[in-house]
Amino acid sequence: MTKSKILWDLYEHNFQFELVALDRVMMPSWWSNRDSEWLDHIWQIFPGDSELTMCTEPFPQQNQGLGSSNFQSKQEYIEKLQALLAVWPGCPLDLAEPIMPLVSSSHVWAMEKKLAIFYVQLFFDTFGHPPLLPCLIPTAPQGYGSNSR
Repeated sequence: MTKSKILWDLYEHNFQFELVALDRVMMPSWWSNRDSEWLDHIWQIFPGDSELTMCTEPFPQQNQGLGSSNFQSKQEYIEKLQALLAVWPGCPLDLAEPIMPLVSSSHVWAMEKKLAIFYVQLFFDTFGHPPLLPCLIPTAPQGYGSNSR
């Protein structure tokens, strides 16, 4: 289980690094000011006190943020990701419109899919390889004790 947690943490933090790297390429003028608050805007996409430092927070007990299975919890983070990607060059028009309040779960999942397609393709076109994406928190396989590794 410890190995799974380490891998999850690597995926999560690499996704954050890659999102920042792509944003720097897409919006270089927003990064030219060293005092820019733009990085704080990006951190709002992630729950908790997001930093580019691994193992600084306790390991989460449930999927949250973009990985949440509850569409109402996920919607807040999808909206923040959408606001970031909507200003990037080449963003499709249907991604530029904000998600309306009280939308259905199918609308949130559809927006997530559109954002993922745009992000993955843009990342690949920019860096020549697919990005790492957030994944679900690993769970212990059935039948294993809590002390298993």
